[in-house]
Amino acid sequence: MKQLALFSILVWGFIHPVTAQITITNAVFPVVGDTLQYRFGNQPGAINQIFTPPGGPQSWDLTSLQAAQNWNQVMNNPQSGSAHASFPAASVLFHPVNSSSEVYWQVTGGQVLDLGYFGLDPIGLGLNLLFKKTPSLEQFWAPIQFFDIHQSASNVLTAFAAAAAPPILLNLVPTADSFRIRVTQQRIASIDAFGTLVIPGGSFDVLRKKQTEYRSTAVDVKVAPLGWIDISTIGGQQILPLGTDTITTFHFLNDVSKEAIAICTLNTAQNEVLGVQYKALNSPTATFVPSSEAVMFTYPNPVRNTLQVRLTSNAGATYQLRLINAQGRLVLEQTMEAAAAVPDISIPVADLAPGVYELILQRNGVAVGRSRVVKI
Repeated sequence: MKQLALFSILVWGFIHPVTAQITITNAVFPVVGDTLQYRFGNQPGAINQIFTPPGGPQSWDLTSLQAAQNWNQVMNNPQSGSAHASFPAASVLFHPVNSSSEVYWQVTGGQVLDLGYFGLDPIGLGLNLLFKKTPSLEQFWAPIQFFDIHQSASNVLTAFAAAAAPPILLNLVPTADSFRIRVTQQRIASIDAFGTLVIPGGSFDVLRKKQTEYRSTAVDVKVAPLGWIDISTIGGQQILPLGTDTITTFHFLNDVSKEAIAICTLNTAQNEVLGVQYKALNSPTATFVPSSEAVMFTYPNPVRNTLQVRLTSNAGATYQLRLINAQGRLVLEQTMEAAAAVPDISIPVADLAPGVYELILQRNGVAVGRSRVVKI
């Protein structure tokens, strides 16, 4: 399959002369102090025209996108992170959208490598843990040119004591000594097209990177005298959002902008765009950054039946939770008390329609935290 895709690119190159192609250098690599401004849209009718064959020059038009959310990706000094000692090679640190987790990247002259992160676990257990990637996973390389193909892989193995485990695990194995989360990522990225991309507010010369990632997640338990045992499935029943996911994305990259001009996430069949993260060309009216006054975690996310909300500060304070749908309509409102003894509050969402929602945390009528919630 890989050989066929490469052959198609080569044939296109002979039919259409290789002209007007940009080369992307390490000048667009992130450095401490950068603020990358993004917006998110999910209107399928506006974005499904990106499905074009390899080659170029091509034109893609995403001007019909309407922003449902904004994000300022601030590149901080890694020394400011609580887990910086675990990532001594890190060059920058940032918080993912709607999260206070700490992601650590290493920036060299020719690569940007994902070293790992400290924060909420990826399977919705509600645990803050350290996840180090071995080896580091390639995010970008330079120079980037048409026809480039790169592969990268990494593994994560994070253990935690049974005393810290949630009931969903302890009920399965009451005699457990400890548990661990295993994550394997494999990526193949090819620069398969070039041309012009138009987004709300501007037009850019771009290279298109098609990236396919295979991500496998499992949970093990350590029980004496047997040692580590995989409990990802019990009696053929999957107990957590585990297994292997295939994630395919189109990245439209420019040689001047540090932001990707657009990142389109596809469905499993690769025939529909689920959403787009794209460069914000004017100042957003609202941004989603971790709050210094109150930190809010939501899990599981995506959620099917019950959403758990956890606050990690301001015990004893009273907060209001407001859930807004994609049309801006209030669909749920609830008051919660932040108490150290009862850190979580449950929100029933089974009756809500599938889609993307915004959860707003307010204190005395002022928004102090936000989270994007995906209802499935």
